[in-house]
Amino acid sequence: MNEEKLKYPKGERVFAGYYNRAGELLFIITSKEPVRDWYYLYALENGAFKKLGRAREPPELEEKFRVKEKMFA
Repeated sequence: MNEEKLKYPKGERVFAGYYNRAGELLFIITSKEPVRDWYYLYALENGAFKKLGRAREPPELEEKFRVKEKMFA
C-alpha cells in the first residue's frame, strides 16, 4: 500500500506508526493539535483507517488492542 495515497484522519496529527516485519503499515496513533488530551488508535484495513479506540496515553491503546503481538505475528 502506498502510504502517500492514504486518507489520514482529518484534524488529527499522526503521533506514531506501527509496521509489521515486512514493512507494511498496520496501525497509527493520532492526537488532536495543539493539545494531546486524547490519543486515537486506527487500524489500516482495506486501504482505509478504522478507528479502534482512544485513551489518555498511547501504551493503553497498544495493550488493549495487542498492537505489538500483531506487529510480530
